[in-house]
Amino acid sequence: MRNLISPRVWSRGIISGVMLTAVGACSSILDVKNPNNVPESALENPASADAQANGSLAALVRMLSATTVPYSVATDELDWIGSRDAWLDLETGGLGNFLNEFTDGAFPDVGTARYLADQTITKLEAFDKAGTLVNRQSLARAYLYAAITYTSIADMYDDYAFSSKTTPAAPVGRANMGKLYDKAIGYLDKSLAIATASADRYNITAYRARVKHAKGVWGKISPKGTVNTANPLVNDAGAVADANAAIAMSAADAKFNLVNNLEATAGINIWFEVNGRNEHRVGAAYTNLKDPISGAIDPTATASLAAFKAFGTQSGTLWMTSNRELRLILAEAALSAGNIGEFTTQINTVRALDGKPAYAAQIPAQQMLVYERQAQLWLMRRRLADMYRFGLTDPKWVNNPNFESAFTVKGLLFPIPNVERLGNPCIETPSKCGS
Repeated sequence: MRNLISPRVWSRGIISGVMLTAVGACSSILDVKNPNNVPESALENPASADAQANGSLAALVRMLSATTVPYSVATDELDWIGSRDAWLDLETGGLGNFLNEFTDGAFPDVGTARYLADQTITKLEAFDKAGTLVNRQSLARAYLYAAITYTSIADMYDDYAFSSKTTPAAPVGRANMGKLYDKAIGYLDKSLAIATASADRYNITAYRARVKHAKGVWGKISPKGTVNTANPLVNDAGAVADANAAIAMSAADAKFNLVNNLEATAGINIWFEVNGRNEHRVGAAYTNLKDPISGAIDPTATASLAAFKAFGTQSGTLWMTSNRELRLILAEAALSAGNIGEFTTQINTVRALDGKPAYAAQIPAQQMLVYERQAQLWLMRRRLADMYRFGLTDPKWVNNPNFESAFTVKGLLFPIPNVERLGNPCIETPSKCGS
């Protein structure tokens, strides 16, 4: 699952072509024809199907790279150490400021990924219906990428507007954001129905378990301000079934990662911000994370942090889910049902992958679950919801008199940012859109 041409190579080709054309032009330095420009009408050609699926992946990677930074800074996963005050707002839990320059700057990648995901599906479904889609696996991939896009938006945003190019749409509202998980599950169902490769079928099934669990988590922290900390555990039958199915078809430590040769958008990608520019660093809560059973620095966190650093500054791996997460989903369901034996089996299977000593009720079971989710799911955009539902507070969070904060409004996620509000009259004045 990688794009055929990296943006760096592609841009070099554009620059070289422009220079050669300009030298040979007689009328004007601006009288050039760029052979790399592709009109939108070319997307009607069934031969473009693979490239369209690759483009949807590229947009998704840029979205996740850009949004993971502000999301993780707002939790204890990353610590802000730089100079920009907008990061300080996020560091102290100020998610509610729609003017924040970094959530604002990341949002165009979100809109692009969502629009391309749906448009790619529309095009490829039309080819498939007409019998001109040569590679149906591209459609399976397009469904999967769209599912990840929709799920990630629901995980991170309080609200969203499904605008289409220059046609604005009214925001759906926090109460309806849970429907994005249903949309994602529908896409995954379609993807699984046509995927043939065993690795693809694992990825789809495993991610569907993660989405079904995530919808349950979302229900525990919604509506914002009314987090259900008294009953935080999720036990979803569909998630359990998919988790067991995915584990059965895979190796013990299987993972679903998005790996590609794309550079993320310069200046906002998570690897550059942490490993290059040093605007942030790994959160102290993770560099100092100690296993509650052994008392030693957690080997899972140590390995994850080392792998992240090794990526450098341009691009790396984005983790979608893994058998580790699936077993944590199973452990949580078992704990919710009062099945301590099954909970212990699943937890210890995960812990054994990193050589950790077995859990044998040394600490409360829920505390063990929370700890392993923290250790195993770093930078996977799960932490904020877990902090809310399990009653955890980042010591850096404070009350902010200027906008809503995670410190005072539990369940708070990112608002629709200013860049969308400026271009979409339906956000501030719904009556302009007939609602």
